[in-house]
Amino acid sequence: MLILALDTATDKGSLALMAADLLLGELTLPSQGTYLTRLLPGVQALLRDTGRELSDLGAIAVSRGPGNFTGLRIGLATAKVLAWSLGCPLVAVSTLEVLAAQFPCQAQPIGVLLDAKRGEVFWGLFQCQDDQPQALEGPCRLPVAALPPRLQPPMMLTGPGLQVYGDFLQDLIPPGISLAPAEMCFPRAATLARLARRCLAAGRTAAPEALVPTYLRPAL
Repeated sequence: MLILALDTATDKGSLALMAADLLLGELTLPSQGTYLTRLLPGVQALLRDTGRELSDLGAIAVSRGPGNFTGLRIGLATAKVLAWSLGCPLVAVSTLEVLAAQFPCQAQPIGVLLDAKRGEVFWGLFQCQDDQPQALEGPCRLPVAALPPRLQPPMMLTGPGLQVYGDFLQDLIPPGISLAPAEMCFPRAATLARLARRCLAAGRTAAPEALVPTYLRPAL
């Protein structure tokens, strides 16, 4: 089955095409301010570059949040229209879960941080001993000042929130907690597509008319 994955939950979006367990192509999108004008042309470019047609798609996967309000709204609206018009399954995956899944086969828990604005973070804690994250805590919205007590080693921290609050947390992170490389701290659509395959195999799909983003806070 050919899966198109769309991630517009953060400032760095991406698209991916996956057939079975083979990644056919992945495309990085510009900042979230341009998703409205770049998302569908990006889908068309990805299909063209991989020699596929829109009608070839067997499922649509989308990152459902938490994350950027406008980006989530654009991504989910696009995914729902595509799934409805093509008559194919729609899968929605937590953005925090996608970020954790980028570090499979880890012995230590993985803490994921997203910037929630106003001095707050979206937080999730996962165990990822294979390629499927298991939630230990969250998703929730916290003041960044409430985060240090949750940082219990051993642990790996990842997510775009590290770039925003890294300086604040630098002196508060105890030994035994590692930080993910900066280039791995944004969600990849390829990882989203991999998780979506598991959801499809288990029959966990979403009805387009009922799917709503996971905002965890009102729009600013």
